[in-house]
Amino acid sequence: MTSRCAAPLLAVIAALAAAPARAHHGTASVGGLGVEGPGAALDTASPLPLGQGTAFALLKSERAAFQQRDGSADQKSWSSFNTLALGYGVTPWLSVFAFQPYNWKAQHGVGTNAGLGDTNLMVSGSFKWDEGLRLAPQKESLDELADWHFGVWLSASLPLGATTHQDGAGRYYAPDMQTGFRGPSPGAGLSAMKQLSPDFTLLAEVNYQHFFDQRYSQAGYRYQFGGEARANAALAWRAWASGTSRVDLVPELAAVDLQRDRSDAGTGTLIALQASGGAILYGQLGARVTLGVFSIGAGVKRAVVKRLNEAVDQQGSEGLEAYRAAVTLGYSTRL
Repeated sequence: MTSRCAAPLLAVIAALAAAPARAHHGTASVGGLGVEGPGAALDTASPLPLGQGTAFALLKSERAAFQQRDGSADQKSWSSFNTLALGYGVTPWLSVFAFQPYNWKAQHGVGTNAGLGDTNLMVSGSFKWDEGLRLAPQKESLDELADWHFGVWLSASLPLGATTHQDGAGRYYAPDMQTGFRGPSPGAGLSAMKQLSPDFTLLAEVNYQHFFDQRYSQAGYRYQFGGEARANAALAWRAWASGTSRVDLVPELAAVDLQRDRSDAGTGTLIALQASGGAILYGQLGARVTLGVFSIGAGVKRAVVKRLNEAVDQQGSEGLEAYRAAVTLGYSTRL
């Protein structure tokens, strides 16, 4: 299977001057950054809100190149996940987001498939600990931003991506080569942040995304992608800052537990599939540059520890990337 990138969004939300994605298709995380104050990661979500009346836009492009194994003529070659993300701060503590991916996948012996993925909608609530848990206020001083902050988000995809694309020979692509999921996929997550010093910020996040079984009527079978549980941690280091510019270096760890995919192969009974699912620990090195209301981020990750089910038979899945690289471009403004 192709890999799926984090829980409900493929795009990482870029640094915002106002100081607030799994790659079958994709998802991502919420982050924020100001020239002063807490830092933001690339994949680990930040609990900071956008702020009431703040709008932002983000473009993210991610490429996963998969390891090639001898003797397999139908190996996944690479996948490219590209996302436009839009967000708005409804209240000081409530933010809403919409993500539209465009996915592009290549497989030896099968060809390439590209198209719009499923639109993802998310609502995010932000809290802080200040003599008790309370909703995030509209404005906080730098000292107040050093308090513990927490976030919770809920998401759901709209099944707008294609699931009936065919190759050049008129055969339907397998579900993991399609650009959509054919049905809604809900997700939920929790995040936490603590500024350890003026230059170092600790971030952590857990999330889960569920996939319902769907009938691929043209292909003649039902299929269910395995659910995904993820735990991320990051340390953002403000390495340099001057005026309205800032550079952060961000090492991250991401633990992923993938359930097995299931299919009925046309029999009417869903059965867990061999050579699917497993556990992976990724390491990532990234950087983010803030230039006023713009930000640019980039990172490269690889699996440092993995325990895949029937690993010798898996190909084109999370944990088997030669590398996974991403770049982002973000902009924010107060309306």
